[in-house]
Amino acid sequence: MVKTGGEEQFRSAAEEKLASGGDDSKLYFFKKQMRTRGGTSYEEPLFPGYIFMETKELLRSSVEQLKKVNGFYHFLFDNAAPQKLQGNDLEYFSSFRKNGEVLGLSKAKFDENQRIEIIDGPLKGFEGKIIRVNRRCKRVTVEIDMFGYNKKVDLCYSDVGAK
Repeated sequence: MVKTGGEEQFRSAAEEKLASGGDDSKLYFFKKQMRTRGGTSYEEPLFPGYIFMETKELLRSSVEQLKKVNGFYHFLFDNAAPQKLQGNDLEYFSSFRKNGEVLGLSKAKFDENQRIEIIDGPLKGFEGKIIRVNRRCKRVTVEIDMFGYNKKVDLCYSDVGAK
């Protein structure tokens, strides 16, 4: 976890520190594409304050370097022993990474009972985890069990019509 609002600055500084120490780990800061009611697009953090690290091996020297970067708060779940993502957490990370660091709009269809089906995009596969649909603003709220607790995330979709 890093200072919310300082994710990009942290990532840039952290990547420099890691590279200078010979660590080729990759850091990710996921954002989501959103739209206003007027149709103007903008991006906002998917998980504010979270930076994800992909590495072959977590070196103690890298851990110590990251702790020194301005804006660093702590590693999940324990600063003394950072943990790897596993299970659903790792699946979500892999899915988000595959779609790029900026998650675009998903394509959705509604059936006659007003149920939503995501047919393409970063939400594909979340059908059972969608907890709210705002058709007027074209947003869905999905619930993700991540890091041991349920997190609600609002994402935009584009309506491609009824099934």
